[in-house]
Amino acid sequence: ACWSLILSPVFGAFLHARNADSLGRTEEAGSNRLWFYIMLAVLFCIFPLASIFIPAMPDAIFMGANLALFLGWYFSLAKTQVRYVEDYWRDRYQRKPWPKPLLIYFGCAVGWLVAFSILAVIAKTLFGLQ
Repeated sequence: ACWSLILSPVFGAFLHARNADSLGRTEEAGSNRLWFYIMLAVLFCIFPLASIFIPAMPDAIFMGANLALFLGWYFSLAKTQVRYVEDYWRDRYQRKPWPKPLLIYFGCAVGWLVAFSILAVIAKTLFGLQ
């Protein structure tokens, strides 16, 4: 969950969904997937379009909304899984390695930046936006 604050709440919700699946907590996994899709839509569709069509919008609004998404997800769902692992599994919980999820994250981030750049160029060309 802490990685989500640094990287993206989308990343955390996805990892928590996968982890809940592996723990056999299917309802929790489904809730995490719902958060994942909502945050994915907000962070990778709504935010980029807003920044293109409302260029004067301060970055603080996006950062605040991102923090609000993280806090909403963390206190409504992520904290439950963290507490469950700490209380039920304790030292028996086998942590999974980080390289693969981090590589996937950075690959997605690069892909998003490329897609956003292309969208910005198209919007500038079609609508004459600065």
